[in-house]
Amino acid sequence: MSKLPYRQVHLDFHTPKLSFELGKHFDKHQFQQTLQQAHVNSVTLTGRCHHGHIYYDTKLPAKHPQMNGDFLMRQVDACHEIGVRAPIYLTVGWDAYAADRHPEWLERKIDGCLYGFEDFGQLSPGWKTLCFNSPYLDYIKAQIIDTMQHFGKKLDGLFFDIVWQDPCYCNDCNQKMIEKGYDVFSEDDHERFAKETEQFLKDQIYLTVQSMAPSCPIFFNEGNILPSIRPNLHEYGHLEIESLPSGEWGYQHFPTVVCYAKNLGKEYLGMTGKFHKVWSDFGSYKNQVALEYETFLAIAHGAKCSIGDQMYPDGTLQSATYDLIGSVYKQVESVEHLNDETKAVTEIAILHPGVSSECKEKVDLSLAGAVNMLSEAHYQFDVIDHLMDWHRYRVIILPDKISYSLAIQEKVSDYLGQGGKILASYQSGLDDMNQFPSSWGIDYRGVNDFVPTYGRYEEPLSGRLPSGEIVLHGESLNVTVSSANVLGQEICPMYQRDFQHYYAHFQAPAGEASGYPVVTKSDSVIYFTHAIFEMYKFHGVRQYKLLVLAALADLMDEQRVVETNLPTTADVILNHKQASKQLVINLLHYIPQRKAVSLDTIEDKIILRDIEVVLNMAEIAALIGTEIVEIESAVDLENKRLIYRMDDHRKITIEVPEIDGYQIVIVTYKSESGALWKD
Repeated sequence: MSKLPYRQVHLDFHTPKLSFELGKHFDKHQFQQTLQQAHVNSVTLTGRCHHGHIYYDTKLPAKHPQMNGDFLMRQVDACHEIGVRAPIYLTVGWDAYAADRHPEWLERKIDGCLYGFEDFGQLSPGWKTLCFNSPYLDYIKAQIIDTMQHFGKKLDGLFFDIVWQDPCYCNDCNQKMIEKGYDVFSEDDHERFAKETEQFLKDQIYLTVQSMAPSCPIFFNEGNILPSIRPNLHEYGHLEIESLPSGEWGYQHFPTVVCYAKNLGKEYLGMTGKFHKVWSDFGSYKNQVALEYETFLAIAHGAKCSIGDQMYPDGTLQSATYDLIGSVYKQVESVEHLNDETKAVTEIAILHPGVSSECKEKVDLSLAGAVNMLSEAHYQFDVIDHLMDWHRYRVIILPDKISYSLAIQEKVSDYLGQGGKILASYQSGLDDMNQFPSSWGIDYRGVNDFVPTYGRYEEPLSGRLPSGEIVLHGESLNVTVSSANVLGQEICPMYQRDFQHYYAHFQAPAGEASGYPVVTKSDSVIYFTHAIFEMYKFHGVRQYKLLVLAALADLMDEQRVVETNLPTTADVILNHKQASKQLVINLLHYIPQRKAVSLDTIEDKIILRDIEVVLNMAEIAALIGTEIVEIESAVDLENKRLIYRMDDHRKITIEVPEIDGYQIVIVTYKSESGALWKD
């Protein structure tokens, strides 16, 4: 049974010292009415903010200096009176109050400078980051205990923010590293110790909460969800994907992260913001169409929704903001049940590069490229790690940079041994002895000196390509074949561009064949020598995508779960609702645009008409472990019956008259043996 509310607001309240009484205009009835009219059923309220201030009545010295009474308790009680949940937000890594009074608790870089958020120098605004190997950790734990004691049984949950540790060179870190046998002169050791500290921090917070309220749900926010979450995953009550597309996350982030998060065994939600830009962009309002897409995409992926806002220091909410949120949440409320208690029907998995190393970007470029290729082609896929079950997927993609550790070797060998197929690229599959698995039929011969170079391809890859060579804008490896087949040959440029040899504006034209392949195929593996997924994300060359899609079609014998005549700008997400024997097809068409220098947004919907969606019922039945014997009906969001037809290959073609931003098609089926989902 679902526990997370569907329509949440994350209500920031980062408030410095004021010239007036904090919350002076807070009105309980107005507050309640605003939430109800906006169809909100959960609000995350601020108990302690980035300024280090506390917003409930406490004897701790960090209580906000202009607060009278118990401001946060008034909000919690107001929410509970109308049946709205009210988990409490506590910042962790940023605390201006503590930083000003205890500069010795701050994280330090190797040169003694500080870590922090944006402009954080001594005479500049911005958050400075506290170190968790300092006495600051005890300071945090004392405030957590105080919060829990104060709210007691009224506590609906705790949201801990800014939960990370940078590679820190402060005295406390250096001393603890020495005690643990780390090399304080090693950057790698500082990275490892920082990750160990972060995991220790979560353990300490979790144990603190457990000692007082074992059933209290908690969430640790790092601004991302990566495989590095694994050691502490059992401590999370649920997952929240903070992803404000008009900020540093962009529209790439959420669809990539949710495809991983949904497989971690926790309830999860997608958190966006009402702001045109990002947090605390006061006086701004996201375009309604953009907010619709961000919330609809979340529920299409089986997630709950959260929209970020910030309360004003006088305790009021902007009516315009909640008119906007209400206009969207009213629509969410009418459709949220359709994807509730569903599981994604997926045929392909992408192995997360985070199993090998952490990425500095919000989304690893090779992962982003792979996600974009599959999304644009409307394949149904997951993002997985090495601890998940691989056997439910027909193909697994190892994008560009998967270090071939012993754990990955064993996983790949077992998967291939059970009939699976692998699509790999560049360094993926190469072990620490510079050897590829013998079954791949290729041998490593070094790094290619030519960047870029060219490829000329054969069937089955060449079908949709131009007849000439294709420039390959990225690094690659030289390999020779021992038993694999060659599907593409390298053509070298006339010479590598440098200060002595340059030809026109960019790379020199194609010269002679090098004798090295650019694509090979063994019985179960297709391998690209180039970092083709990162190349697609970075350069957007359509032919790179066509090459990968042709390789997938070959590995999957031209069979796939969903086919449509929708453009690449559409999202197609197929879910299965076991209890009611329904397939839920989510169809979205919203196009993000780069109208501003540094952010994307969505302003208009483009209606699509006369859509056909083809479901391969034989493939779907195999994936969900159910014998589908008959289709009872296909209906749209308004419960209108749709025309459909079944061919001799058990493919059902559904006619969808119109997609106005978001359309859901529900296919109800009959089965003989009952739905037996194979996890």
